[in-house]
Amino acid sequence: MYGWHLLLLWSLTLATYSNSFRGPAVFDGARLISQDARIRAATAQNLRLIVTEEYWYQSAPSGLYRPFTTFSFLANYAIFGNGSSPEGYHWVNFALHAINLSLLYALGLLILGEPGLALALAALWGLHPLLTDSVTNIAGRADLLAACGVLAGLLCYWRATSSDGRRRMAWMAGLVAAQTVGLFSKENAAVLPGLMLLTDLAWPNRVTGRARAFAYAALALPYGLFFWLRAQVHTNMWINPAENPLIAAGFWTARWTAVKVLGKFVWLFLWPAHLSADYSYNAVPLVTWSPVDIGALIALAICAGGLVLAVRWRHTWPAGFFFVLFFFIAILPTANLIFLIGSVMAERFVYLPSIGLAGSVVVACQACRGLQARRVAWTAFGLACLLCAARTYARNMDWRDAVAFWTATVDACPESARPHNNLGDTLATLPGRLPDAIAQFHTALRIRPDYADAHYNLANALARTPGDLPAAVSEYQSALRIEPGFAQAHLNLGTVLAQLPGRLADAIAEFQAAARADPDLADAHYNLGSTLAQLPGRLPDAIAELQIAVRLQPDNARAHNNLGSLWSRMPDRLPDAIAEFQTALRIQPDYVKAHINLGGALAQVPGRLPDAIVELETALRLQPDPEIQRLVDRLRAATR
Repeated sequence: MYGWHLLLLWSLTLATYSNSFRGPAVFDGARLISQDARIRAATAQNLRLIVTEEYWYQSAPSGLYRPFTTFSFLANYAIFGNGSSPEGYHWVNFALHAINLSLLYALGLLILGEPGLALALAALWGLHPLLTDSVTNIAGRADLLAACGVLAGLLCYWRATSSDGRRRMAWMAGLVAAQTVGLFSKENAAVLPGLMLLTDLAWPNRVTGRARAFAYAALALPYGLFFWLRAQVHTNMWINPAENPLIAAGFWTARWTAVKVLGKFVWLFLWPAHLSADYSYNAVPLVTWSPVDIGALIALAICAGGLVLAVRWRHTWPAGFFFVLFFFIAILPTANLIFLIGSVMAERFVYLPSIGLAGSVVVACQACRGLQARRVAWTAFGLACLLCAARTYARNMDWRDAVAFWTATVDACPESARPHNNLGDTLATLPGRLPDAIAQFHTALRIRPDYADAHYNLANALARTPGDLPAAVSEYQSALRIEPGFAQAHLNLGTVLAQLPGRLADAIAEFQAAARADPDLADAHYNLGSTLAQLPGRLPDAIAELQIAVRLQPDNARAHNNLGSLWSRMPDRLPDAIAEFQTALRIQPDYVKAHINLGGALAQVPGRLPDAIVELETALRLQPDPEIQRLVDRLRAATR
């Protein structure tokens, strides 16, 4: 029976997620795959960096340490050979979800005592659309692994404390391993001891105190290892107010808003019609004290009522007690109640806690009295599972491309600034959608006027709109007033100023500011060098900047070509110019301008006229042009 139940669960879940595997990597998932150089190859150096650096490697400081999750991405990229193709990552996410389903089914057998009830628990949880942000979204890998560690650990604890001898030791070893996997995947796996204590409170006579104490003591090993390794990273939690506005609110306002978020999670579990992958500013407005925020009051009443009922059920209804408190304990690390974290709300935060909500529904159906009432309850339950599967299938379509993803996010959270900005950024890359992109940027700035990225993106769009260069300058300047060290904004502002009459000096100042803000920004040095070359007496400075550019970006054929052009303007530096043109052509063999420049330089070297003709003829084949043809004809005549 158990095998058939699991097969049914896996089949239903696979059918529900069958349209998710070919979805692209979007949002955080794209960043994790494309920007983390540590996952490119399974080398000792990369393994060391995964263990000794924080999760968002070489990105903004986050204070997060999740090496096991990064190892899993390394396995996808380098070992399984998926590279940047997202399909393999989706399959691993689904496999982890299927494992978690199996673990929950096994745990349900222990808690509920009936295979049918365990099946109902796993089905409702596994098919629920609130979980798509963890399963379909590649960035949800951390939550899947952490939940796997917690569920496996809870199951091992139950088995260890009800076994003896070698079996007990084996289950204890499994408990330690599960906690290690969970902790090193995501910090919220730290709830495992709390959930172990919850089982002890729900079923106090199940096991002796000595067995419990040994199990809790065994967890000191993974905790000690985790905190020791994390301390070596020297990272601290950095909270962006745009991601979590609670950081800028008063203590009680922040906590009451956090309670309102708990209410929103419960509502989304009951009515998952409008789901979002982003709840940044201002998707969850801070609560108000006058007038009183009704949503926060309702959420407070739900939480308080749930806790009161759980306490009353401890001795009379242990399963109900367990599942209600499971939700509160499992969500505590991400609830912003005890301490503030990097986000105010995310649906993947409830991947594990929603087990408590699903279990509460199951035990409520089980508690119905009378045959007719139970039939109605379980019929409604079955229909709810089917509706959840259908909603999950539809929700997966939101990940089919970036436009669909951000459009769905905007629809779900129309007053959140970042989805509008990111939708605009996506639309700006599509033919004919620039006006729509500009409208989205304006909406983002209406919601959050101090949004530097939105000002910057709006400026980029205006710079591509005929006649809007002055407006683009104004938006770049707005972004820089908010974020003076925004190197790319300085760079792009300089590029626009260089196109305006009489603003060359201002353009140079912006390129210099970009290079100061980010000395490794090759384009800043390239643009600065190319602009300085236009001014009398600045040729040495221009060459110095282009030399920095090619050092920072040695595969930039355009920079090598331009550096060669500058060398050719200096006495006795023709060999250096020829070397730069040749380097440019090794990088980009079809670079017409480099062929022309190399041909012109070789024509000035005694005995190299045939080589010059070859270069110019190559340019002519690539790009037929009368001027090049006349130059070739003149050189051929000179060889006769």
